Amino acid sequence: MKILEPKISNLKQTEFQDFDAIIINDSLFEKSPSEKIRYVDKTFDGCIFKNIDFSNIEFKDVDLLDCIFENCDLSNKIFDNKLIERVKFINSRMLGVSFIGTILRYVVIDNCKVNYANFADAKIKNMEIRESSLVESTFYETGIKNLVLDRVNFNKAEIFQTNLKDVDFSTSDIHDIRIDNSSLKGMIIDRFQSQELVRILGVNFKD
Repeated sequence: MKILEPKISNLKQTEFQDFDAIIINDSLFEKSPSEKIRYVDKTFDGCIFKNIDFSNIEFKDVDLLDCIFENCDLSNKIFDNKLIERVKFINSRMLGVSFIGTILRYVVIDNCKVNYANFADAKIKNMEIRESSLVESTFYETGIKNLVLDRVNFNKAEIFQTNLKDVDFSTSDIHDIRIDNSSLKGMIIDRFQSQELVRILGVNFKD
C-alpha cells in the first residue's frame, strides 16, 4: 500500500486570525493563538502546523487537505462528517478527537496519543498508524480499506460491526479489546493474541 505524501510548497509564515477566504493554503503555523478563535466552513490546504496547542481553536465543518501536524495538541477537536486527505499527524496529542462519519484517505498517524478517539461510521482508506496509542478508542460501523498498523496500543478499544479482513494486528496490543464476532473475521493476529480473542468468544484454555 502506498501513502500519498501531502502536497506542500511555497509556504508562508502565518498567524492564526479570522480569515475571509474559505480556503487557507500554503501556510506555516508555528505560534499558538493566545485568544479563542473559531473556524467554520473552512478548508486548510497545503499547511504545516508545528508545536501548536489547539485548545483555543474551535473547528466546525473544517476539511484538511495536504497538511502536516507536528508536535501539536489537538485534543477534543471535532472533525465529524468532513474530509481529511493526505494528512500526517506526527508526535501529537489527539485525546478524545472525534472523526465520526469522517472520510480519512492517505492519512498517517505516527507516534501520537489518540486515546478515547471516536471513529464511528468513518470511512478509512489507505491509512497508516505507527507506534501510537488508541486506548479506549471506538470503531463502530467503520469502513476500512487498506489500514496498516505498527505497534499500536488498542487496550480496551471497542470495535463493532467493522470489517477488519486482512488488517494485521500482530505487532499491536489488543489486551482487553472489546470486539464482536463479525469484526473478528479475517483479521490477522499472532498465536499469543489468539488466546485473548478466544476468551472474548467465551472459550477457555485448558492447561
